[in-house]
Amino acid sequence: MVSWKGIYFILTLFGGSFFGSIFMLGPFLPLVFVNPSWYRWINNRIVATWLTLPVALLETVFGVKVIITGDAFVPGERSVIIMNHRTRMDWMFLWNCLMRYSYLRLEKICLKASLKSIPGFGWAMQAAAYIFIHRKWKDDKSHFEDMIGYFCDIREPLQLLIFPEGTDLTEKSKAQSNDFAEKNGLQKFEYVLQPRTTGFTFVVDHLREGLTIYSSFLWEPGTSFLHEI
Repeated sequence: MVSWKGIYFILTLFGGSFFGSIFMLGPFLPLVFVNPSWYRWINNRIVATWLTLPVALLETVFGVKVIITGDAFVPGERSVIIMNHRTRMDWMFLWNCLMRYSYLRLEKICLKASLKSIPGFGWAMQAAAYIFIHRKWKDDKSHFEDMIGYFCDIREPLQLLIFPEGTDLTEKSKAQSNDFAEKNGLQKFEYVLQPRTTGFTFVVDHLREGLTIYSSFLWEPGTSFLHEI
């Protein structure tokens, strides 16, 4: 059964990202060639302002409640956020956490390259300097180097969200994960997939120029809140 709340949610976010990309983010694009630091400063704040929209919709339309425990992020420090991937939409709930816990303007997400072509959403994520990957290290390594170098050059204290599992949890991905575990003598998991460590270690090593902290979040479907683990 199609939910009117879901339709309203998707249409609102699509309209906001589509027109926001053109009329809010678009006019500042020339600044990236003149002063990248100023472009990123302005762009981050526009994107952060827009991100309060899905946060508000999740909590007011769907009644999501967020419970936060543990230490907060330290302002000005680079962070690597590790998150498992139980569903295709679980990453969105992190915005509810960061709006209270840290700064929405500092979050960057590492996600698959095909998403950047989506009208509206993809344009906004490209403007926000999210890191798009092909999930093949020989193709992604140089892009990681360029993006992390860019953030370091403009002294951006980014909070980079990565998904070590590489994809969301499905019957197919779980079977592939278990096959890999069996072939390599690793433990099989019930609720998570085998992590991919190459990209994570690369990111950590290259961000260690500055003070870095590491956080991990787990979202439990059905409970609608985030736990720190």
